[in-house]
Amino acid sequence: WHVEEPISDSAIITTYLVSELAARSVKVILSGVGGDELFAGYQRYLGDHYGRQYRRIPAWLRRGIGSLAGRLPSGRHSRMMDLARYARQFLRASELPWREQYRMFVQICARESVKDLLRYAPAAQDGFDGIVQKDHGEDSLLRLMRVDAETQLAEDLLLLTDKVTMATSIECRVPFLDHRLVEVASAVPAAVKLRGGRLKHVLKKALVGVLPDEILNRGKRGFGAPMGAWFKSELKNLRSELLSQRTVESRGLLSWPGVQRALAAHDSGREDYTDLVLVLVNLEIWCRLFLDRRSSSDVADELNELTLAA
Repeated sequence: WHVEEPISDSAIITTYLVSELAARSVKVILSGVGGDELFAGYQRYLGDHYGRQYRRIPAWLRRGIGSLAGRLPSGRHSRMMDLARYARQFLRASELPWREQYRMFVQICARESVKDLLRYAPAAQDGFDGIVQKDHGEDSLLRLMRVDAETQLAEDLLLLTDKVTMATSIECRVPFLDHRLVEVASAVPAAVKLRGGRLKHVLKKALVGVLPDEILNRGKRGFGAPMGAWFKSELKNLRSELLSQRTVESRGLLSWPGVQRALAAHDSGREDYTDLVLVLVNLEIWCRLFLDRRSSSDVADELNELTLAA
């Protein structure tokens, strides 16, 4: 209701809860949004770093290793499954051109799956295609960071941060995106931002003595909610109802066989479609609010009943 579009980022939940808590005592908060895009903070940037080393392996051996990718399980409900998911993604993408490789790292499902899900054929190109076609001769890492700044940062992180904080009557500022800091960060070479596989190397080095070592040296931690686990437990009944054959076919936007295949692949562990399931659930909720014009309280009561019935 507050975001006004069916977003696939579970950080909307945690951001809302943190904002709601903060609003009890302060009126303005600071966010670190932008730090990852400016100073190389995402795990997927390591794909480029380790990819250069991986391609030193003879091609015949890489082909053998790559053939194992499809046999690896994919999920997020355990550390081992999560590592297998990252390994599978890396091996699948390692031989692709950079544009398709990075699409694989950031997409919630492949183009073919999108076609399978929709009742009507999607456009030949999407917004991501237009952005990755730009090539300013940048270093490969800087190129990926530019793509993120033009896509995820603008269309996801800033959008949800702005709308969710406003919904809780609090103002959120993003100091990393001060234009002067952006200009300075843009001039820093990629090799300094990510050195030896250390994310945010130059930022962490600059803050030695300012922040405690346990903060600077701890591993990357996401800010999302455990939707994968919830959809298999507390939200199982809600998911089943919102993505049932009756609901999908009566809505008329999606192909039920495609939805059924995606859910089966996700539930079996063949694919990690946590974000896809989330966006499909959110799409149906969005339709009930904005197409069916039902009140937010009415839809909330319905969703609560489905959750309690699990």
